[in-house]
Amino acid sequence: RFSLRSPQPEESTGHPVADGLTHLADLHEARLWSTPAELLDRLIRDRAVLESAIATGAPRDVWRRLRFVVDQARAWVDAGGTDLRAYLQWARLQGADNARVSETVLPETDDESVRIMTVHAAKGLEFPIAVLGGMTTRFSSPRRGPFIAFPPHQPPVIGLSGGLRSEDYDAWKPIDEEMDEHERLRLLYVAATRARDHLVVSLHRDTTNAVTSAKVLAGAALASAHATPYAAPVVPRRRPTPAPRSPLPERADWSARRAAALAAATTRTVVAATTLARDAADADDPGLAKRGRYGTAVGRAVHGVLQLVDLATGEGLDDAAAAQAAAEGVVERTSVIAALARSGLATESARRAAAGEHWREVWVAAEVGGRLVEGYVDLLYRDGDGLVVVDWKTDHVEGDDDVDAKIARYRLQGASYAAAVEAATGEPVARMVFAFLREDGATEVELSDLRDAVAEVGNRAAELADASVAADLDVAL
Repeated sequence: RFSLRSPQPEESTGHPVADGLTHLADLHEARLWSTPAELLDRLIRDRAVLESAIATGAPRDVWRRLRFVVDQARAWVDAGGTDLRAYLQWARLQGADNARVSETVLPETDDESVRIMTVHAAKGLEFPIAVLGGMTTRFSSPRRGPFIAFPPHQPPVIGLSGGLRSEDYDAWKPIDEEMDEHERLRLLYVAATRARDHLVVSLHRDTTNAVTSAKVLAGAALASAHATPYAAPVVPRRRPTPAPRSPLPERADWSARRAAALAAATTRTVVAATTLARDAADADDPGLAKRGRYGTAVGRAVHGVLQLVDLATGEGLDDAAAAQAAAEGVVERTSVIAALARSGLATESARRAAAGEHWREVWVAAEVGGRLVEGYVDLLYRDGDGLVVVDWKTDHVEGDDDVDAKIARYRLQGASYAAAVEAATGEPVARMVFAFLREDGATEVELSDLRDAVAEVGNRAAELADASVAADLDVAL
């Protein structure tokens, strides 16, 4: 009889049936210590399901559905699911005629397809052709309810309802409006630079005073055009005489020049903060895998909500959560996104930031350790003893050991943000805080060895660049 619990005879070693039973026995033993999502991920990896999908003729569809099943299993676990039997019962219910789930179709990066994305979701990506949509949307007034600002070296500026305003409010208002204008230009710059070869943008706009993206972009372009008049290049009418061909170099000389050219071309000039964290964690502990809450779609949506809502009041949080969930294709997770964002607003970091000068979704790039290190800081605010960097995390954590493992993985990422901010601003970063968001509250953990981690970032950045050059040269030669 075929039995998973019986040991396989020695003479059957290497037989396909024996190997299959052994693998099933391993999964059966691991079911008590692994979540259904982890079991699915292991099954797909060990049995080479992704590779086998090539034989179906439509592997990309199979890959998308496999990713969807694993993401749904992770969502089920994070929502409170427990054992494998309960997951299978839940999966059967999802196959019923009256059960519907929203499946976001995300094509492969090299698939010839059109992707509709928000500016926030497209950060860090690049496409051959990018089309900017929504350029005629009117900007609403950014000021709703009470307003407070902290100008540098000046008293706070306060504006309340009913016309109650501080003495310097009217003088600060034009500066604040100009900062909003610069923020709009920054977002347009991020959107426009997603294009690698062609950028398609419509500047159609009406003659009213309404401010739209098209009007802001057109105004900036016209101002730049007036500031730097266009000078037509001088093109010679006669074809230049071709230079005589030089003799072929010696093979040794050619090989040396080729190796030097490859080294210069493969040098990593920019190192992302997330790359530093991932490569360092993989090198220190290959088994420490990062699994985001419900996949990256919910994580992006939560970051988008925390970027938009008022940190002090949380006004408009539910509407922002619904909009971000729709944009990411996870409408069924709207309540989860709102709960995670609300836990972020309840953190000590958010309260401190709301009470002072702060910035959200700050792109920073600076030279650290001889390499350009870049990344997006979720929240940056000024405290009494310096700047504070806050990074929102939607990873599922359970217990202090799990939190310590996550901190070990993200340590260099947070230190990279701090190092880049210090190098770019010239101001010290006093603290770096990771905020792990959960529906029932958030856990804030300060990076205890910030100065040592910042010093290590420079060494890691140079090591990654040198390692990439060496690996590429080994392949080329």
